[in-house]
Amino acid sequence: MIQSLDSFIRYFDRIRQRTITFFRAIPPEQIDWAPKPGEFTCGDIVRHLAASELLFVDVAVAGRWDYSGHERERAPDLGSALAYLEAVHTEAMQNLRTLSDADLDQPRPTLAAGKSLQVWHILMMMAEHEIHHRSQLATYLTLMGGEAPQIYGMKIEEIMALTG
Repeated sequence: MIQSLDSFIRYFDRIRQRTITFFRAIPPEQIDWAPKPGEFTCGDIVRHLAASELLFVDVAVAGRWDYSGHERERAPDLGSALAYLEAVHTEAMQNLRTLSDADLDQPRPTLAAGKSLQVWHILMMMAEHEIHHRSQLATYLTLMGGEAPQIYGMKIEEIMALTG
């Protein structure tokens, strides 16, 4: 359970920085690549995480579920998609800071009629959601013939070689 808004924001900022490392590994000419028709493109994933961050924070702050979309027109190239994500993140964290630590235990409605979740749970859903899509992008990068960045800088083979 999250007990401090500031500690959650620091935690989520670290998650976001690792995600940005993966986004920067997308070859710019592959921004519209998807493994098959109907799947998210690489750019869709970036824009989707921006729209989803706004959604989760809006649920946490105001109890509203509103997905603004991830259309290509919002940010068609890698540079604009990363700038869009950063701008949304800044806005979302400012909005999140309007809550108090006591608000973390307050209920918010879910999309299931009559059900609610505490704010801290909604925020953990946001973190899990980001990690899920970062993993999706890691698979995309591999399928494109590239290599996904290491989350903490080393492959398991390197760790094993160092630890014997």
